[in-house]
Amino acid sequence: RRKHEKSQIYAYEQDHQAAQLPEADEQSLRANPLAWEFWLQQPASYRKSAAWWVISAKKEETHRKRLATLIEDCAQNRRLAMFSRPKK
Repeated sequence: RRKHEKSQIYAYEQDHQAAQLPEADEQSLRANPLAWEFWLQQPASYRKSAAWWVISAKKEETHRKRLATLIEDCAQNRRLAMFSRPKK
């Protein structure tokens, strides 16, 4: 009775194993040594969530903007705001 078009629409149903930055995006991140070093120091769970945030953008413009934000935050040795705990 389950409708196929209703499958895989929720975040927990989607394949997050494929949540890796595409090669071109990874090269952009590697181009900034500080950002790349910070990226590699982060736990896999954060890298997966951050990568999914970037690649899940529907518009190419949004994708580029999110990638730029990720690179800038990594270069500043900080996580993306939505994945950081609020400071007390």
